[in-house]
Amino acid sequence: MTNTTIEVTSPLYLHPSDGNNFLVIEKLQGSANYRSWKRLMDIGLASKRKLGFVTGVVRRDDKDAVKGEAWDTCNSMIISWILGSVNESIKKSVMFVSNAHQIWMQLEKRFSLTNGSRKYKLNKELYEAKQQGKQVSEYYTMMKCHCEELDSLNTLPPITSVTAEITSFVEALTQQQDEHKLFQF
Repeated sequence: MTNTTIEVTSPLYLHPSDGNNFLVIEKLQGSANYRSWKRLMDIGLASKRKLGFVTGVVRRDDKDAVKGEAWDTCNSMIISWILGSVNESIKKSVMFVSNAHQIWMQLEKRFSLTNGSRKYKLNKELYEAKQQGKQVSEYYTMMKCHCEELDSLNTLPPITSVTAEITSFVEALTQQQDEHKLFQF
């Protein structure tokens, strides 16, 4: 006898409360807010164990009818979440794509700036930023957001083997981070 249930910990499991209540406060408008929208979507999808659908990691199982149907249901739900989190013109442009991963990739291709251009834009915004009558806390928050986003763009290549040089480099980075933490308020 085959198992006809989907485990609660499986990405194929949809909780009864999942429905269409997936809340992303910031709707995707275009390139200007793509990174923040994507980050909010990543967090929301990961919290529901559905991030693998849009990244392409969770694929449809054509050999198991129950899992295939569960995948179809989850994929449709995720598509509805995505469509509910984008503005009308973007929604119309991806509405008839039937795979959440394909929609995700189309949005990425259309709206994400390359790391180099995003870094340039963020550096320019930081350089040109002025308080202009904002409260100090508001100005600080704006600057901190820019700095954190810039930090997130600075990714190192994956380490495939640990050599003496890599160990030394990691130790120096750790020491630098520890020193930096001492001076943060």
